Amino acid sequence: MHRVLSLLLCAMLLGLSLTVPVQAEVDDSSLFMEAFNAFQRKDYLLSTEKLNQLNQHFPDSPLRDVSLLMLARSQQRAGENEAAARSINQFSAEFGTSTLAGSVDESLLTLGKRQKAGEKLLPNRHLQIAAHKVRNDQLAIQRAAAERAEHERLAQERAERERIAREKAEAERREQERLAAIKAARDAIRFTIEIADGELLAESGTVTRIPFNLVNHGIGSEEFTLEGIFPAGLQGNLAPADESTKAQTRITLQPKQSFKGLLTFTMPGNRVDGSRLGLSIKAASVKFNDLAQTKELQILTQAPLLRAVAKLQRPAAAVGDKLSYRVTILNVGSKPAKEVDLRITLPNQLKLIEAGDGCWVENEQLAACRISSIENGQLNERSLAVIVRDKASGQNLRGTVEVLQTVLQTKESFNGAGFSIK
Repeated sequence: MHRVLSLLLCAMLLGLSLTVPVQAEVDDSSLFMEAFNAFQRKDYLLSTEKLNQLNQHFPDSPLRDVSLLMLARSQQRAGENEAAARSINQFSAEFGTSTLAGSVDESLLTLGKRQKAGEKLLPNRHLQIAAHKVRNDQLAIQRAAAERAEHERLAQERAERERIAREKAEAERREQERLAAIKAARDAIRFTIEIADGELLAESGTVTRIPFNLVNHGIGSEEFTLEGIFPAGLQGNLAPADESTKAQTRITLQPKQSFKGLLTFTMPGNRVDGSRLGLSIKAASVKFNDLAQTKELQILTQAPLLRAVAKLQRPAAAVGDKLSYRVTILNVGSKPAKEVDLRITLPNQLKLIEAGDGCWVENEQLAACRISSIENGQLNERSLAVIVRDKASGQNLRGTVEVLQTVLQTKESFNGAGFSIK
């Protein structure tokens, strides 16, 4: 008998330990339905537990009459005669005149009467054992369900981890394929900018056209951008060789095809003969604009280079002397100078008498000349007739010659050789 009681006590403790704790806020209707469903399953211990919770937390519940009656029935069928008697007596005291009182089993009423008479009611051991068996079976079912749910949860987590790992591996594979495809596409793009060997020359003040080729050495059709990079103040463009006035900045080339173009610009007229000008032609892939080729060009300027030498006939003169004032223009550049205008200014000590061929008198101190052309490596002379003024004097006297190249719109001024007047 003691062994049976020990087993019953252990089962009760196990059942209590697995019971879900009452929440801070519970609902009397939900508790009653849990108790009712447990009663229907003949799980009288769980039904008793839920009904005790309901009566404890909701003593004024409208369900108190049915909950007390069901509690007495659950306790009786669980073999707890003493508790069943107390519950039915409580029901009778509170609801003995209600219509529900007519549904009370006679056996329950008898237990209540016996308790009131002072009889100590013994539990029904067979019903206790049966009730605990049902409770333990339900707990086993719950544990099995919980284990299944846990297994399913773990399986789902594992499946989700595997799915994420597969997706990650697939994404990495696709990314590697994408990067490999990009690398292959980049490696397939090969092109060059070609310009004929030799020094690049440009005459100042003229339009210069430099031929070049853009060649697609790749295996597929490619689109390129073309750009001319010019220093500040210089205007130019890139155009097809057969349409030199129509700029073109985007070109599509088939494999091994080349674009024949012209780099066109106007060399400024003020560039000094022999000076160098840096330009660049840049081509880039439209697909990958960091794939670019730049051809840097150094353009050698060709221009006239004029110098003027002006001197009196003698380095020393006296008042009243009539002398020649000679002006020599030298072109030491690589190109002819065209339409050269001279403005020759004399010092105040000299008076202009006659200008000579190709020149004319502007005033007593100023003569102007026009020279149509001076070939490179050549010189041109003009001679003015002058007289030393009365009361003139001075040392290291100098005139000036202003040289204007009309075509190139350049102007320079040169001092004449010094002379003295006694």
